[in-house]
Amino acid sequence: MARNLYRFYLYVVFIALLIFAAVGLGQLLNTVLAFTPLRGLYANVPTQAEVVQPVVFVTVSWIAAGLLGGLHYWLIRRDMRHDPTASTSAIRLFFLNITEACSVLVGVPVMGMVISSLAFSSDTNVVGAASGSIAALMLALVLELERRRTPVTKGVAMVFQRIHFYGVQIILLLFLTPNWFTSFRPLVDILLFGRKGLLESCQFGTEGPCPTYNIFGLICLLLWFAVFWIGYGLMIRKDNARLLRLILHHVGFAYGIGFVLAGLYYVFQLVLLPLFGETLAFKDVLGPSPRYDFVSPLTLGLFISVIYYIWLRAATKQGLIEQAVLYLIECTVTAVLSAAVFWRGIGYILYNALHTVSPIPASPDAQAWISSIAFIVAGLEYVPLGFYLYRRNALDPVVTAGPRRGFVLALLGGGILAFAIGGATALYAWATAVFGSPIPDWQQVAQIGLAAFIVGVILVGVYLWIAIREHLFSGLIRRTTPAAAGVPVAPQVPEQLSTIEGVLGALLANKITQDEAATRLHALTNAPVEARK
Repeated sequence: MARNLYRFYLYVVFIALLIFAAVGLGQLLNTVLAFTPLRGLYANVPTQAEVVQPVVFVTVSWIAAGLLGGLHYWLIRRDMRHDPTASTSAIRLFFLNITEACSVLVGVPVMGMVISSLAFSSDTNVVGAASGSIAALMLALVLELERRRTPVTKGVAMVFQRIHFYGVQIILLLFLTPNWFTSFRPLVDILLFGRKGLLESCQFGTEGPCPTYNIFGLICLLLWFAVFWIGYGLMIRKDNARLLRLILHHVGFAYGIGFVLAGLYYVFQLVLLPLFGETLAFKDVLGPSPRYDFVSPLTLGLFISVIYYIWLRAATKQGLIEQAVLYLIECTVTAVLSAAVFWRGIGYILYNALHTVSPIPASPDAQAWISSIAFIVAGLEYVPLGFYLYRRNALDPVVTAGPRRGFVLALLGGGILAFAIGGATALYAWATAVFGSPIPDWQQVAQIGLAAFIVGVILVGVYLWIAIREHLFSGLIRRTTPAAAGVPVAPQVPEQLSTIEGVLGALLANKITQDEAATRLHALTNAPVEARK
């Protein structure tokens, strides 16, 4: 306990001094970068006082952090030399990994904001953001070098390391998503139509000033987040945490498939528009704010799905999962997400039909029908994927049983939720109107709930029947068979006690008591047992 408290003290002070030194570095960089074009068009060059003050602060902070931080680092190294377990202790890995993770999650998105500002406008002052980001990333680099000095493979320390790697990777993926939408579509617009064509389309279809783009800045913005996200994926490419790694990688794969389906939804909307007599303008597909931007979600989804596909194939080479099982799981994930899109479209069709019967406040327009049909067509691939899982389960139930059961239970669970929530919503809206206290737009709320309820009834009816017919619930509940009552079980008699000599030998060896020996001898000789007085 005392040793752990000592280590806790050492790392708290050491990490705090490192952060203090990073703050000083940020102040110095803020002063230096203020002399560069990063200050924009409206900021002034620092005066002499504005230069002297941060330089003095940096000097004082680095001297204090260097002396005291160096002393505590020497104490840390001495503790590791005297106790080999100190290098892989949970305290050490907690402070190194958590602090590094926080530094990366501050430095990477802030620098992304700097690159984004420069890509869309060169007039913005980004000195403060750039200096803070560089300082945070330098702190992360120092901590990463220190962490690599003593690699760990097991224990609580490995838990903190996995929290760092997997957690930061997921958060970086979330940062990548909006920046992809911000930068990829303008990049495609410029590459397809050039700056002149894009400017003309912008002036024709939008109000206000047209944005100006920097192609190099847009490319850097994409690469910045993609490189860090893929880099963290490479850091965990040899991790043997089978369950955690496969679950999170499949979640990321599903995330990518979701954006692919979103892109297909917009594509099918574009195909259906002329069939319903709707006009389509250039600004609806490309330009600053397109209504049917299918390029961004489709490309992002394909990029994420392909990367996770490669990482999951690497897991098969390590023996974490069989390739046949992995392929079936990927089919199941795609089928479940496609089914969600398909049945959402069915629900919209039912809602439009109910809304047509009771047009309050108005009947559904062409766009409502186009949207619902596009959902159905975008998710239609769930039907062949479900049939494929059914056929594979019939041919090879040992391998396919898990993915097939997961597919059926996922749709059954979704149906139950739609059944319960939709029915309750429709009943609630109708009941408030009956009792004279209707909620706003209660007719539309009731129609939405009723449409979801009908979808839930269909899903529950179909997939409950499939689950029962294919015996998918069997084996999920373990049953213990009780022993038959009233049938005495004869005790097993050791072979050495089946003769008089064996009984006497066991008695002399103190393996049995005198009473047990007497009982055994009476049983062997069929002699009557004399009652004790």
